[in-house]
Amino acid sequence: MTRNLTLMIIVTVVLGVVAAQAEWKMVVHGEDSREEFNLAEVDSVTFYNPPPMVTVPAGIFIMGDGVATCGVDQREVTLTRDFHLGQHEVMNQEYLEAVQWAYDHGYVTATATSVRDNLDGSTEELLDLEDADCEIAFSGGTFSLRESPSSWAQSAYPGGYDPSDHPVKEVTWYGAARYCDWLSLQAGLPRAYEHNGDWSCNDGDPYGAAGYRLPTDAEWEYAAQWDDERIYPWGDEVPDCSRANFYYHGYCVGWTSPVSSYPDAPQVLGLSDMAGNVWEWCNDWEVCGLGTIPVTDPTGPGSGISRVLRGGSWGLGDSPRCALRMDYNPPVDSTNEIGFRAARTTNP
Repeated sequence: MTRNLTLMIIVTVVLGVVAAQAEWKMVVHGEDSREEFNLAEVDSVTFYNPPPMVTVPAGIFIMGDGVATCGVDQREVTLTRDFHLGQHEVMNQEYLEAVQWAYDHGYVTATATSVRDNLDGSTEELLDLEDADCEIAFSGGTFSLRESPSSWAQSAYPGGYDPSDHPVKEVTWYGAARYCDWLSLQAGLPRAYEHNGDWSCNDGDPYGAAGYRLPTDAEWEYAAQWDDERIYPWGDEVPDCSRANFYYHGYCVGWTSPVSSYPDAPQVLGLSDMAGNVWEWCNDWEVCGLGTIPVTDPTGPGSGISRVLRGGSWGLGDSPRCALRMDYNPPVDSTNEIGFRAARTTNP
């Protein structure tokens, strides 16, 4: 697997000839844009590489399958905007590099036991470093990776393992939303989330957010079943340990597996781990019964107690159907079975 790492290179312009040649220009070309700068006025240039994402076209689908937990209700959902979705669950290495950047910029505080928010007056816990299941550590101003000393991890990988490409875990919903905002800040985009009150995403309109964010409940299921109302991300075939990391007559692995260890599903989109490995935080507040009335660009309840979790996990004993939804995890929760992937509206 090719590992995608966040790359940040600061280039300082110190050459006297540049300062003397004020007419020198720097032209930055984007896919549909062109920006020009006076080179003598450029103090630094920051390059960054966000996690790989795939484009999911807008469309209409039936949300719910009549069987899955909290997916019994079936309703027609129209999504009017294309969106980008993380090709895989956010890896430990990706989260480490982002949180180190955030710490260096004063956006978080950290101790050996916890990472907490430090923006908009928020002090919410983002990452529980104290739990033995966490594979990120902090000491002396620097974050690092470690193998989990937990009995789960050691039993699953008695010969040791590289935690860098395993999905980040022990991350709260706040820590997932915050990661999305770090990506936005690095890219010069508006932050999607308020970090106080109810942590609203773009004033309650996540589809209109310009920055990175968590996928909505509807977007997640729409991508997982793309585009034929399949029961599972790979199709309608019964799940087993060759298709996903979950509990199938016993643990398939007994801990997380490196992201993209299983065939991409849905393959046409190139998404990995939409079933199993870790549950994934979504943007919406949770309600189990969604009703049957057709909706367009649904955002979920305006408030609640728990945030939606999707996709199942390595410890899930239920069948990881596309319509499966978890309904009892408050945003402060963090466990060894919860992670996330980022999203972004293509043309907000």
